[in-house]
Amino acid sequence: MKIITFIMLLVSTVLMAVPQAELARTDSLHDASEYEIELTQLEELSAEFPEDVEILWRMAQVHFDIADQTEDEEVHKAHFYPGFEAATKAVKIDPNSARANHWYATLIGKIGMLEGTKQKIINSYDVEEYGLKAIELDPTYDGSLHLLGRWHYELADLSWIERTIAKIVYETPPKASFEESVEFYKKAIEAKPDEVRHYLWIGKAYIKLKDKEEAKKYLQTATEMTPFDDADRLMQNEAVELLKKLK
Repeated sequence: MKIITFIMLLVSTVLMAVPQAELARTDSLHDASEYEIELTQLEELSAEFPEDVEILWRMAQVHFDIADQTEDEEVHKAHFYPGFEAATKAVKIDPNSARANHWYATLIGKIGMLEGTKQKIINSYDVEEYGLKAIELDPTYDGSLHLLGRWHYELADLSWIERTIAKIVYETPPKASFEESVEFYKKAIEAKPDEVRHYLWIGKAYIKLKDKEEAKKYLQTATEMTPFDDADRLMQNEAVELLKKLK
């Protein structure tokens, strides 16, 4: 009986596993910046395999990517919340999934920004916790390294009013610095040197550190890279504007 039960369990597991060819197809769409089509396919797969972490974190990722193509806050709201829902479910199913932890941290941070200063500061607890967990699980993933760079940047860049709120929210405010931000961005660049995002943000961190020459170097590189999608083009436009101010 035990052997039969084991065989039935094994067969059931195989049958319930999402076919790798299906995931490869959605990844190809992602690589081609076909985010809307990718989302549709992932939603269809999720209906068939609702507990599959590999599908769920990809859904979180593609919701982020769709929102990232524009500065329209309504689009952000339409995608950051369902993306966060998918990431939350993925983390609950598999707390040791590096990508699930990454997208949970990323999207809870984005939601904090949508909901105002106090919520941004409250959510930063989880951004750090889950972001560090993602790096622990996969120290080579540039996205999580960039995320911690942004975490340091955003907290180091709080205004006087925001710092006052932070002192109320935090029992002990976390230590963050532009210097640490730079170090994480450098690691992200080392992990993925063709990502515009890393160069823009390390340039912005160097501006905060009043190192104009380093800022110019990285921002110039950002403008010269081949854009992957509209998000890259938006960031390149920002880099161009920052360079004008540094002359």
